[in-house]
Order: sequence, then structure tokens, then C-alpha cells
Amino acid sequence: MLPADIIAEILTRLPVKTLLQFRSVSRTWCSIIDSQSFIKMHLHQSTATNSFHRLILGSLGKGLYSVDLDSLDKAHVVKPPVSYKGFDSISNSCNGLILVMSDPLVPPVLWNPFSRKYKILSDAPIEYPARLLCLSQVFYGLGYDSRNNDYKVVRVVEFCKGTSRAWVCSTTEIYSLKSNSWNRVPVFPYPLPHMNENSEKWDVHVVHGALHTLVEDFLHVHSAKSFRIMAFSVENENHYEVMLPPNIQIKDAIMKLDVLRGCLCLVCASNTRVNNIWVMKEYGVEESWTQLLSVGPPSISLAYLKPLAYSKNGEKVLLNCDEKRLVWYDLSRKTIRNVNISGLPDKFYPEVCVESLVCPGSPGEGDGFKIHEQEKGKEKKINKNR
Repeated sequence: MLPADIIAEILTRLPVKTLLQFRSVSRTWCSIIDSQSFIKMHLHQSTATNSFHRLILGSLGKGLYSVDLDSLDKAHVVKPPVSYKGFDSISNSCNGLILVMSDPLVPPVLWNPFSRKYKILSDAPIEYPARLLCLSQVFYGLGYDSRNNDYKVVRVVEFCKGTSRAWVCSTTEIYSLKSNSWNRVPVFPYPLPHMNENSEKWDVHVVHGALHTLVEDFLHVHSAKSFRIMAFSVENENHYEVMLPPNIQIKDAIMKLDVLRGCLCLVCASNTRVNNIWVMKEYGVEESWTQLLSVGPPSISLAYLKPLAYSKNGEKVLLNCDEKRLVWYDLSRKTIRNVNISGLPDKFYPEVCVESLVCPGSPGEGDGFKIHEQEKGKEKKINKNR
């Protein structure tokens, strides 16, 4: 029989679905696959080799969908972990975990859509900072604290005065998966952007253990710039700024922040409907911003462009166009090709998510994690076969 470390090395190259099936092979294999060291090895292998990535798509009132990034052939309906009404909004993904949300006043669910395990976060009552203020928006973002090996959820509650809906102030709490508790942290001193005009989702992006947001420089700190990239570290629980590309032309431009294979990227659409996409190749280094592509009419004529992923050979970039279709953009030939995926909803909001075995809780921590009903039967069968 092969040594356990060799078995583990081989198993890291398999998808999550296969690994869950292989837990029933023997007690040794089950012990290896369930171990925290293997879970980290598998995640590292999938990330480093750009393997086993999926698009998880939210849609307004039409549920959740999953698409394999390698095949891009069919959209599969994904059943949310709980049956609350309207659970079809997702936050950013982090190491295979996503937040599934419904009503802003209902606690979100931390979910691994590949292992099908989930955890309903503990409730945290909203406290109003002043009597005359009204609740405006509730935003959630998910990040990973590598120093403490802890997944954290940030909740930002925005308040306004009366019916004006204009931002007045915010309160911020952070949830620790390890402690299963919420704590107050320094407030976000600026209003947060929506993903789009039809969604109340926070347009947030995780890189280097921090939540990044493109915000309007409403305080006019930088007279020559109307936008700033602000970051909040879930490890240190502090705010800091990440510089924009030097000499970028942002006057009258529409700007969006994204992440492409672990790097911050910036989409800048001019009034001529030309989209320029910049990538920060070395995090925190202003000079490392590099223009990846520039595309516009007649190839693409639209107002919204979202980069999602590189092809396996790195020669193409998958783009979401106006939240209605996907295209491959060839970086060398500067051409586009439509991607035909059956079963896609008319409008969708995709998140790239790596398959992982990361658990949204542990059986020994109070209410712990839960498993979908259809998975419980499989667990019993595995235990019986050991």
C-alpha cells in the first residue's frame, strides 16, 4: 500500500465530487480527505494550477446556477442551502465559500456549494447610531484571515435621513467563524457602491486578505481624482488606500473594480464606449498596473464589462458583457468569440469560485455546520461501509 503522504498528493488533483465519493474507500482515505492539512493542500493545488473553477451565478428572482469553467457548456440549477424566499443573491467568493443572502434583515448563510455544507450565521441586531436616522442599506462581504486561519464576514449598515436616501453614516460589524460571534470594528467612512443599479449587493473584491471597494472620492481628498480604491483588512481590521493606475484618464469615465486570477483589475469605460482593463500585477505597487486590453465598437458596444477568468493557456480572457452574455477575448488577435451556454438565465451576476473542501463550520462549535438533506443519506451510507 502506498504511504499516506503519496496518497494525499495524488488525491489533491481530483475534484471535490470525486473526493467525497472516495471517502468511502477506507478509513485511511476518509481520514486523509477530512484532515485540515489535506483541505489546504487541495485548495492550494487547485488555485496554483487554475483547476476546478466554476462560475456561480446569481439572478434576480430566478435562483442560482453553476457553470464549469473548463467546459462552459451548460448552466446547472443549484439549490440554495435553505428555503428562505428570494435566496438568489450571492456575495463574493473566498476559497470555495460564498455568502447566500435574502432579506437584508435575515442572517446570511455561509455555504460551500461543492461539499453542500453550510452554516446560518448568528443574528446580530442592528443598532441605530441616532434616533432620527433611517436604515438605508445592509451590505455583506466575505474574507479570509490567514494569520488566524479564520473566515470573517463584514457587515456594513448604512443610514440616511428621512426619505432622502442620501448616505449619512455607517456601522460596521465583523463576524468570526472561529468564535461564532460578531464584534464592532472601525466604520466605513464612505458610502459603498452597488454591484449594479438593480442589485443591493456590495461591489466588493477580496485580494491579499482585504475587501476592496472602488468608491467615489466624495470628500475631494484628491482634487485630480474622483475615485479611490479603498481596502479593509479582515486580519488587522483597518482601512487603507490602494493607488489607481498612474496617469489614468478617468474624467467622464465609468469605472468598475474586479479581480482576475488573484489580481486587482480596473475596468474603465470612456464616453466613446471603449473599455480599458488594467491589472495590478504586484499587489500594492502602483507602477505594476498594466493595461491588459482595450476593446470597443464594433467588436463590443456596451456599458458594462466584467473580466472573469483567463483561459488555460492564458491567451484569452472570459468577459461578462452587460450581464447578458459571455465572450472570449483573444489577447493577441484582439478578437472576440461568443460563448454559448445552454440554460443560462436572461440576466446573471457571476462569481468565479474554486472548488474546495473548506468547511463553513465544525461539528464541535455550537450549532456548527449543516448538510443538505440529500447529502445526509450519503453520509450515513459512507459511515455504514467503513
